[in-house]
Amino acid sequence: MRKLIPAIERLGQGEYGVQAPVTSEDEYGRVAVAFNGMSSRLEQSETVRRNLVADVAHELRTPLTIVRGKLDLLQQSRQPIQPELLLPIQDELIRLTRLVGDLHQLSLAEAKQLPLVRKPTDMLDLLGQIQERIEPDADAKNLALRLTSATEHTSVPVDPSRITQAFLNLFINAVRYTPQGGLVHTTLQEEHASSMLRIDIRDTGPGIEEEHLPYLFDRFYRTDEARARHQGGMGLGLAIAKEFIISHGGTIQAESQQGQGTTFTVRLPYHDSDQQPHGI
Repeated sequence: MRKLIPAIERLGQGEYGVQAPVTSEDEYGRVAVAFNGMSSRLEQSETVRRNLVADVAHELRTPLTIVRGKLDLLQQSRQPIQPELLLPIQDELIRLTRLVGDLHQLSLAEAKQLPLVRKPTDMLDLLGQIQERIEPDADAKNLALRLTSATEHTSVPVDPSRITQAFLNLFINAVRYTPQGGLVHTTLQEEHASSMLRIDIRDTGPGIEEEHLPYLFDRFYRTDEARARHQGGMGLGLAIAKEFIISHGGTIQAESQQGQGTTFTVRLPYHDSDQQPHGI
């Protein structure tokens, strides 16, 4: 215990990640192991918090800098402002508003405070409607969108609005990274053992490196850091999809191999459940 107390004091002073020596296998050793695990998790949480603050500040700074720069130019010109000159400013304000709104919704979902209006919803019909919304983007790349079901039981209790936003983000992601002439194939099947409806969204894109897979659903995470934000989005789509699906008592995971495309697998329960998983 004398060896453990200094580590506890250092942790109390904010030195997250500090480890206590484990010198026995009795109850004192188990306490030290538990303490070390808790300390590591606190360090991890603190790192996530700091990164989140830095990422939010960076994402907000970009549109604000653009708006300020363009307004300064307009003021310095001392000429009547043409309406078309205000369009880029309006675009950045729309982007800024969307970013703040997405962060708010994501925070509500993570805090288990996201309001849901559940009702029985035929996911086959709903996914078909979502695919219709992204058809113009798919047609522009000559992509084929396919939707098939191996079960007649495709109705689950969900909030149609929230679940639409989750799957729309997944479809947009699949279309964005599938090359010309590719395929995005969505399949539905019933998993009897878990009483879940399984939905797989497979694309024929280049795939994702294995090192990136554990972080795909993190806020602001991009597999290609050099990708422009206007091309790659804000990095919130998959995080929102994950939290919205978890809020419904479901799960989401990604599997991918380079050169063989990516598959996002979503499972939604057939019945309401008060138990909501905390992982993916």
